[in-house]
Amino acid sequence: MKLPPNLLAVPLVLLAAGLVALVAVQTAGGLEQVERAEQEKARTLQRTTVSAIRGVVRYGRDKEERVAAVLEEIARDPQVLAVALLDGEGRTVAAKGAPGATPDGAAARPRVLRLVERFEVSWGGGCGHAAGATCGGEASGCGCGQAAQGTPARAMQLVLVFDRRPAERVRALVLCEAVALSAIIAFAALIGGLLLRSVRQRERLARRVALEAHQRQSLESLQLLAAGLAHEIRNPLAAIRGYTQLAHEQAPQGEARAKSALVLGELDRISERLEEFLSFARRRSPKLAPLDLGALAAEVVALLRPDAQSGGIDLRLAAPEEPVMCRGDAAQLKELLLNLTLNAIEACKQGDTVTIAVRERLGAAEIAVRDTGRGIEPDDLPRVFEPYFTTRPGGSGLGLCISQRIAEAHGAKLAIEGAPGRGTTVTLRLPRER
Repeated sequence: MKLPPNLLAVPLVLLAAGLVALVAVQTAGGLEQVERAEQEKARTLQRTTVSAIRGVVRYGRDKEERVAAVLEEIARDPQVLAVALLDGEGRTVAAKGAPGATPDGAAARPRVLRLVERFEVSWGGGCGHAAGATCGGEASGCGCGQAAQGTPARAMQLVLVFDRRPAERVRALVLCEAVALSAIIAFAALIGGLLLRSVRQRERLARRVALEAHQRQSLESLQLLAAGLAHEIRNPLAAIRGYTQLAHEQAPQGEARAKSALVLGELDRISERLEEFLSFARRRSPKLAPLDLGALAAEVVALLRPDAQSGGIDLRLAAPEEPVMCRGDAAQLKELLLNLTLNAIEACKQGDTVTIAVRERLGAAEIAVRDTGRGIEPDDLPRVFEPYFTTRPGGSGLGLCISQRIAEAHGAKLAIEGAPGRGTTVTLRLPRER
């Protein structure tokens, strides 16, 4: 079963989030392992040093020299900044380390680990023989000539200052690897999201192209049908109207003359419809020339203001004083604007307002026809540009379709928006003439 792209995005996001969480868990474990390894190394070195000190002070008189040698050996470790042996009262017995890295000042230094180990060690005078034993003098190889004294245990402290920078470099490397891996996962998820979005856009574009092709084919069929019917009806209709006009003129005043006048009116209405069909069927290339939209709108307002006033509708013009120039066919754009304004007037009732607004916006010349009439139902809004679709009694449904074709021929965009009870706005955007 093929899942839509919108549903495929959900597991993609979940997978990316799971991988990032896994990387975070592994990183936390790695950092903890580095911390434990550092602590264990420092403790092991500390215990080893204490054992070595206990061993070297057990025998012989040169205890200080032996302890100093042990501390010097420990201080050779690259991670040991300083090491010191203190007595129970905190006095330094022996110390080794880099200058400025003394144990006392280690707490104020960043990135160091200061460890203190308290222990007891037999430390005192004498030759180092066991307590209660008698020294054998030269015969025993000692030469002290005195009885061995018992050496009491002394409390000592071993202070080890450990450099944490190598471990911090390891931690920084682990964090960098985690961030890089998370970035790769996020980038892969982003690429996947863009691919899914591209698939969705391609599907929408394919549906749109198919719909436009279907509409274009239907439109061409309707154009051929309209043209054929108009041409077939036009000549007989002209003859019928001519004879009816003659009969009307010869008829005496009264009922016969009134009926002939009614027939003439209906014939004129049919002729208007035929002209609309022919205009719909004809493909007219616009003759582009510099055109002032404000002046064009003023002409349309002057033509239709009497019709609007007769219905109690206020027709207004909102245009700047300076010209708003574009390139267009004056006759075709005037026809478009007349269609839009007549539709707006017919959608209004007494007391409503129709405004034709002209302005320059975002580098384009824009003309909008706004009314405060009944508005458009949401279900009807997507169909307003379809041929023969109309919600007005007696309407042909070709006005907006013809207007859209004129806009497309000018490389312009015609947009409509409205809601029931809130009026309608139809906007035409044309490339501006520099």
